[in-house]
Amino acid sequence: MMLATAMDPLSPPPATRAIPPRQPAVGFVRTDISGPDAERHAREIQRYAWRNGFRLLYTVRPPLDHDDPIGYALGLAAGLDVPVIVVFDLAHVDNRPELVCDDFDLVTVCPPQTWARTSAVGW
Repeated sequence: MMLATAMDPLSPPPATRAIPPRQPAVGFVRTDISGPDAERHAREIQRYAWRNGFRLLYTVRPPLDHDDPIGYALGLAAGLDVPVIVVFDLAHVDNRPELVCDDFDLVTVCPPQTWARTSAVGW
Protein backbone atom coordinates (compact mmCIF):
# COMPACT_ATOMS: atom_id res chain seq x y z
CA MET A 1 0.00 0.00 0.00
CA MET A 2 1.40 3.35 -1.03
CA LEU A 3 0.55 6.54 0.90
CA ALA A 4 0.29 9.86 -0.89
CA THR A 5 2.74 12.49 0.30
CA ALA A 6 2.91 16.22 -0.14
CA MET A 7 5.40 15.71 -2.95
CA ASP A 8 3.13 13.22 -4.74
CA PRO A 9 1.54 15.00 -7.73
CA LEU A 10 -1.57 12.84 -7.32
CA SER A 11 -2.27 13.96 -3.77
CA PRO A 12 -4.93 16.67 -3.38
CA PRO A 13 -3.76 20.19 -2.53
CA PRO A 14 -3.88 21.11 1.15
CA ALA A 15 -7.09 22.73 2.27
CA THR A 16 -6.80 26.49 2.23
CA ARG A 17 -9.18 29.14 3.27
CA ALA A 18 -9.15 32.60 1.82
CA ILE A 19 -8.80 35.25 4.50
CA PRO A 20 -10.22 38.56 3.33
CA PRO A 21 -7.95 41.55 3.83
CA ARG A 22 -8.82 43.87 6.69
CA GLN A 23 -10.15 47.28 5.70
CA PRO A 24 -7.82 50.07 6.88
CA ALA A 25 -9.20 52.54 9.41
CA VAL A 26 -8.14 55.39 11.67
CA GLY A 27 -9.25 55.81 15.27
CA PHE A 28 -10.14 59.23 16.64
CA VAL A 29 -10.03 60.16 20.34
CA ARG A 30 -10.59 63.68 21.62
CA THR A 31 -9.02 64.15 25.03
CA ASP A 32 -11.30 67.14 25.66
CA ILE A 33 -14.27 64.75 25.30
CA SER A 34 -12.87 61.54 26.83
CA GLY A 35 -11.01 63.25 29.67
CA PRO A 36 -9.38 60.70 32.00
CA ASP A 37 -10.95 57.87 29.96
CA ALA A 38 -8.98 58.74 26.80
CA GLU A 39 -6.58 55.79 27.14
CA ARG A 40 -9.44 53.36 27.75
CA HIS A 41 -11.39 54.77 24.80
CA ALA A 42 -8.34 54.33 22.55
CA ARG A 43 -8.02 50.68 23.66
CA GLU A 44 -11.75 50.09 23.11
CA ILE A 45 -11.47 51.54 19.60
CA GLN A 46 -8.51 49.27 18.88
CA ARG A 47 -10.32 46.16 20.14
CA TYR A 48 -13.56 47.01 18.37
CA ALA A 49 -11.77 47.70 15.09
CA TRP A 50 -9.93 44.37 15.22
CA ARG A 51 -13.06 42.37 16.13
CA ASN A 52 -14.97 43.93 13.26
CA GLY A 53 -12.46 43.34 10.49
CA PHE A 54 -10.63 46.67 10.39
CA ARG A 55 -6.88 47.24 10.38
CA LEU A 56 -6.37 50.26 12.61
CA LEU A 57 -3.45 52.20 11.15
CA TYR A 58 -3.33 55.00 13.68
CA THR A 59 -5.31 56.62 16.47
CA VAL A 60 -5.57 60.38 16.02
CA ARG A 61 -5.41 62.53 19.15
CA PRO A 62 -5.55 66.19 18.17
CA PRO A 63 -3.74 68.70 20.38
CA LEU A 64 -6.02 70.10 23.10
CA ASP A 65 -5.53 73.65 21.83
CA HIS A 66 -6.41 72.86 18.21
CA ASP A 67 -9.27 75.01 16.87
CA ASP A 68 -10.80 72.23 14.75
CA PRO A 69 -10.08 68.76 16.20
CA ILE A 70 -12.51 67.06 13.81
CA GLY A 71 -10.90 68.71 10.78
CA TYR A 72 -7.50 67.67 12.16
CA ALA A 73 -8.59 64.02 12.23
CA LEU A 74 -10.25 64.21 8.81
CA GLY A 75 -7.09 65.66 7.28
CA LEU A 76 -4.94 62.90 8.73
CA ALA A 77 -7.40 60.20 7.61
CA ALA A 78 -7.47 61.67 4.09
CA GLY A 79 -3.67 61.72 4.02
CA LEU A 80 -3.59 58.03 4.96
CA ASP A 81 -6.28 57.31 2.34
CA VAL A 82 -8.44 55.27 4.73
CA PRO A 83 -12.16 54.73 4.11
CA VAL A 84 -13.20 54.42 7.78
CA ILE A 85 -12.89 56.48 10.96
CA VAL A 86 -13.66 54.76 14.28
CA VAL A 87 -14.67 56.80 17.35
CA PHE A 88 -15.75 55.76 20.83
CA ASP A 89 -19.05 57.66 20.59
CA LEU A 90 -20.70 60.45 18.63
CA ALA A 91 -19.57 63.09 21.12
CA HIS A 92 -16.14 62.89 19.46
CA VAL A 93 -17.68 64.31 16.26
CA ASP A 94 -19.89 66.80 18.13
CA ASN A 95 -22.89 64.45 17.69
CA ARG A 96 -22.83 65.23 13.97
CA PRO A 97 -21.88 62.16 11.90
CA GLU A 98 -22.48 64.18 8.73
CA LEU A 99 -19.22 66.05 9.44
CA VAL A 100 -17.36 62.80 8.74
CA CYS A 101 -19.63 61.01 6.29
CA ASP A 102 -18.98 63.28 3.31
CA ASP A 103 -15.74 61.38 2.72
CA PHE A 104 -15.54 58.48 5.20
CA ASP A 105 -17.59 55.76 6.82
CA LEU A 106 -18.00 56.49 10.53
CA VAL A 107 -18.06 53.67 13.07
CA THR A 108 -18.89 54.14 16.76
CA VAL A 109 -17.93 51.71 19.51
CA CYS A 110 -20.67 52.80 21.93
CA PRO A 111 -23.30 52.18 20.73
CA PRO A 112 -21.96 49.93 17.97
CA GLN A 113 -23.16 51.62 14.80
CA THR A 114 -21.97 52.49 11.30
CA TRP A 115 -22.77 55.55 9.23
CA ALA A 116 -21.97 55.10 5.55
CA ARG A 117 -20.23 57.82 3.59
CA THR A 118 -22.54 59.96 1.51
CA SER A 119 -20.20 60.61 -1.41
CA ALA A 120 -19.22 57.80 -3.73
CA VAL A 121 -15.72 57.63 -5.13
CA GLY A 122 -15.67 58.54 -8.81
CA TRP A 123 -19.10 60.21 -8.88
